[in-house]
Order: sequence, then structure tokens, then C-alpha cells
Amino acid sequence: MIVRYQHPYAAFRQLDREFERLARAGFGQRSVQYTLRSDIYTEGEDLVVTAAVPGVSPEDVTVELEGRRLSITAERRQREAAEGDRYLVRGLAGGTFRREFQLREGVTADQLSAAVADGILTIRIAGAVKPAPQAQRIPINGVEPAIEGEAVEGEAAESEATSEDAA
Repeated sequence: MIVRYQHPYAAFRQLDREFERLARAGFGQRSVQYTLRSDIYTEGEDLVVTAAVPGVSPEDVTVELEGRRLSITAERRQREAAEGDRYLVRGLAGGTFRREFQLREGVTADQLSAAVADGILTIRIAGAVKPAPQAQRIPINGVEPAIEGEAVEGEAAESEATSEDAA
């Protein structure tokens, strides 16, 4: 039997090595691209897309409709440190945020409106939700059912004989 011992912190060492590898690979890149967190819901016949854009000014948000593709791009700029300033903790990442959605056929840019308030981008697509069609019952054509009580000649004789045998 082979017994392997693994140090309890080995997973942390591996995570640290992977982080260092990613940091070295990404060093020198000007910006990082993130995915926008968003919700999509309906309000009546309107489709509403909300996306979190904290720390992004409305001038740095772009909403585009190309064919059926709705693209949202936002850029959060890094604060430049003045001379003599130094960061003790830096957790607010700067970079580009992007998200794309496929809309149904026939949506035009005239139906869209967008606004940014309190770090939330709200895009409203007027009239994008069509009501579901109502189910309709379809009559079925076929052979007419036989009327109860009528029997074919051979069946009538058998049924009479069977009722006599039963008595």
C-alpha cells in the first residue's frame, strides 16, 4: 500500500504560483476587460436590462445596437496617484467592462433608451415583449362513431345466444 502525504498548504502554494504566472503574463497590458453583471426582466411589454457600472461616469458608457446584437461597454478609469501619494490597499480595478445580448428580430434603435443612476445602467426596450399566442382548439375530423344499441347481424345472434347461456 502506498501512502502519500500532502502538505495542508500545498493548494495555497499552487494558487500562489498560478497567480504569479497570470500576473507575469498580463504585465504590461494597459487595461483588463471584465464582464458586466446584469439583470434582464420585463415590465409590461418592455424589456429592461440593468447592469452594474459602479464608479463609471455616464460619458464612459456606450450602448450600441447592431442588427440583433445589443452591446454595452463601460470603462472605469484608474485614479492616478499624485506625487508623494501611495496606496496602502488598491482594490478598485480599472478597465473595460463589456456585455452583449441577442435581441429578437425587428428591434430598432428607436425603441431603446438608456440612463445611468446610482451606479446602475438601465436600458429599456419599448415593445420588445410580444404577448404569448392563445391556444386554439382544433376540431378533429374522422370516422363517425357507431350508435350504441345497433349491432351487426352476426353479432346480434351471438349476443342473444350468450344471454340465453348465461340464464
